[in-house]
Amino acid sequence: MLRRFKQCTGRMGTSLQENLIRLAFLGLSCSPAVAFAQTQWMSCPVPPDPANDIHRPADLPPPAVYIEADSALFKEQGVSEMSGNVHISQNDQKLKADKATYERANSHVTGKGHVVFNTDTMHVKGSEVDYNIDQGSGEFKDADYRLITADGRGTSKRVVRESPKLTRMEQATYTTCPPGNAAWSLNSPDIRLYHDQERGTATNVTLKVRKTPILYLPYISFPLTDKRKSGFLFPTIGSSSKTGLQIGAPYYFNLAPNYDMTLTPTLLSNRGLQLGSEFRYLTEKHNGTFNYVLLPDDKASDLGSRYYFNFKNNTSIDSRSSLTLNAEGVSDSQYFVDLGNSLQATSTVNLERRLQYQTSGDNWSFSALTQDYQVLDGGTQPHARLPQLLLNYHPLRQGNGPDVAVDSEYTKFTGSKTITNGSRLDVKTRVSKNFSNDAAYIKPSISLRHSEYALDDSNKTRISRTLPTATLDTGLFFERNVKQGKYLQTLEPRLYYTYTPYKDQSAIPIFDSSENGLSYGQLFSENRFTGKDRIEDANRLSLSLTSRLQNQQDGREMLHVSAGQIYHFDDRKVTLPGQAIQTGKRSELVLETGGQINDRTNVSSTTLWDASTRKITSNQFNVRYKDDKKRIFNVGYTETKGSAQAINAAFSTPVKNNWKAVGSVNQDLLNNRNLENVLGAEYESCCWKTRVAARNYLLPDNKTRDNAVFIEFELKGLGNFGSGTRDLFTDRVYGYE
Repeated sequence: MLRRFKQCTGRMGTSLQENLIRLAFLGLSCSPAVAFAQTQWMSCPVPPDPANDIHRPADLPPPAVYIEADSALFKEQGVSEMSGNVHISQNDQKLKADKATYERANSHVTGKGHVVFNTDTMHVKGSEVDYNIDQGSGEFKDADYRLITADGRGTSKRVVRESPKLTRMEQATYTTCPPGNAAWSLNSPDIRLYHDQERGTATNVTLKVRKTPILYLPYISFPLTDKRKSGFLFPTIGSSSKTGLQIGAPYYFNLAPNYDMTLTPTLLSNRGLQLGSEFRYLTEKHNGTFNYVLLPDDKASDLGSRYYFNFKNNTSIDSRSSLTLNAEGVSDSQYFVDLGNSLQATSTVNLERRLQYQTSGDNWSFSALTQDYQVLDGGTQPHARLPQLLLNYHPLRQGNGPDVAVDSEYTKFTGSKTITNGSRLDVKTRVSKNFSNDAAYIKPSISLRHSEYALDDSNKTRISRTLPTATLDTGLFFERNVKQGKYLQTLEPRLYYTYTPYKDQSAIPIFDSSENGLSYGQLFSENRFTGKDRIEDANRLSLSLTSRLQNQQDGREMLHVSAGQIYHFDDRKVTLPGQAIQTGKRSELVLETGGQINDRTNVSSTTLWDASTRKITSNQFNVRYKDDKKRIFNVGYTETKGSAQAINAAFSTPVKNNWKAVGSVNQDLLNNRNLENVLGAEYESCCWKTRVAARNYLLPDNKTRDNAVFIEFELKGLGNFGSGTRDLFTDRVYGYE
């Protein structure tokens, strides 16, 4: 019977661990996109580590070299020989082999037969190891490695550590897939790791799916740490009827730790070569992005050079003050029609340019805004605000005193060629007091608004308007236990009265006002108009009743039902231009329901019912379902009598063997036409994902349809290439992950 031999030595080996850790970084960051990846992945099965059965004496200092074997011949001078379950450990390094030698004088280690090496962060298996700890050089043959922290693994025919600054690997692969199931892998005959520069290079790189090569790169450079570096990202791929085949090759510039840039030349087979750029920056006070896309010569259009830009900046001046800039524009009104790839993009009617300064104190706030628009649909040019100044004063309430608020605005409206330009000064003072307890509340309020207009017409017209408004908001709360206290049901009646006297406002131009549509929230608003150019003459009372059913165990509101209506005591003489005086004595009845019926299903609906005609004038209904199996089904229906009727539905459901089907449809029922269809599929494993989607949508001319195809691959640890199919699914399917 062989007996176990053990030996300890104080000599340390400090380079072996570094060598093997560097080996395992292959592929972790072969493109800068990795630094921004936020994808959640399922876990791959982790094989056991064969060297974890090594047990060092508890009182042994970590730097000491500990050796154990079935049989051994230890020598103070020369080469010690061990055989049979040889274990060598130091610090967190553990080496196991069938046979091994150790030369104490120069810390030279060799091993053969089922060589296994473990640290806290990685695991290597090979047929042979020959390593000089003092010199920091050596080699492993026929190595299989696994990086534990990154869940990456691969193979290398020969790993040569030429110095502490350089490791060279021959015939190497890398993947994040589980052992024996390499759905994808990177393959290169020559990989070099420059440790001092924290980067690696590889030549003649082939990306394989299973055993099939799908991408070849003659050269790549990649970081060995999570630091960003310059280099090519994975290509983008897509197709549409308008642009044809789209192939882009993004190049990432790591200009500095706090700013970078990506240039993306894209070949559009129907239109030519397009150059896209994105510049990002982040400092202590500033952050933002600048996007610019240029198509120098559109072969499919006579519009010549075409471009798109989008600039966003946020500046924090101090803890209370900030500056925001958002500016977006295109070369021509048909840009999104020709070069967009979605119904949402082609339906864009205007692009905003906004510069805003904001600051505040303990009881006041101030903002200065300049705002303009680029109109794309041929409609009326909105007024530009050059500038808009807002000053709000809300002093803290003293004891049981009333709440006081003063809101003021000065705006210069300009830029319109069809509507009068001019300036507006508006000041509103409001005083209110809330009397309440657990069962009831009553809140009276009175406000006074004064407005001054200076118009840029031939007469330099000046208009002033002063109007008071009084409101009274009151409600009660009743509640009872249902089903032996499992549920709590409430009953909440509410009355809201508002009064504003009539004043002729027909001479005031419309700068930013429109009429709100009736909704449940609008029942409790003192003015049915948005903006400040129209103040409703109101003498009305809103009545509503709400009931809620709440699960007292988890606090979930299972259902709420609300009904309300406005009763008018006078005609409404204040209107927008071209509208007639409103004479009805009551509004439509507003019915609103919603709630989380169970853990999987949410419902909401709003219905307007005209009691005089006994017909529904507007209806909106939504159901959202999502269960533990990640099955999603959403359906929405919208109807406004005589003007709109549409239905949209979306789904996402697992099918079989990690496949998921995704789709959506948007149908205009009133005009019997389809607005947009999206159908796609997704495959997900623990190491790679792929998504493919087809989209068919109606262009703004309401006749032409466009078809687009999107393909995307996502490799764990490497990033993704293809088009933004994930964003497409997320936008169309609520709850999609």
